Amino acid sequence: MPKRRKKAGKAGSWGRGIATAVLLALVGFFGFSIYLGYRASGPPSRKRAERLTAVATVAPEPRFPGIGAPTLILMNGCGRPGLGARVERWLRRQGFDVFETRNADRADYRRTLVVLRSGRRDAAEAVADRLREALGVGEMIEQRVEAPEADALLILGSDFPDTLPPH
Repeated sequence: MPKRRKKAGKAGSWGRGIATAVLLALVGFFGFSIYLGYRASGPPSRKRAERLTAVATVAPEPRFPGIGAPTLILMNGCGRPGLGARVERWLRRQGFDVFETRNADRADYRRTLVVLRSGRRDAAEAVADRLREALGVGEMIEQRVEAPEADALLILGSDFPDTLPPH
């Protein structure tokens, strides 16, 4: 007669019980995490809505250059790293179209120059006037070329301030 094997009994069911408990704990953990995430991102409370409104009213609305806006190439000629990128953002908020920002041929310009390159004198004058009005810098000179890349070159000199006005 063949021998009969014993059933796994308590040892097998004990292992399945642990696996089931671990699985239920994981499902519960993830379910609770989803619930907390939903609560946090749900409709804002009154105080949170007031904070969001206050922040939105303080931040200036960015302006972007429109069609026909003066076009510029911005060149950092003062040797201060990062100034060109900050000035580019500021000029864009002023409504100017900055094609490119790069270093100038040298880093020892004493004065900030607005170099008229195209026949659009009014465009270069608008840039120079805005710089003089807001920052007190910006001497305009003329250097006409046949095929200009932009209406004007703006070369930042050592007279250019480190801080820019918000608008």
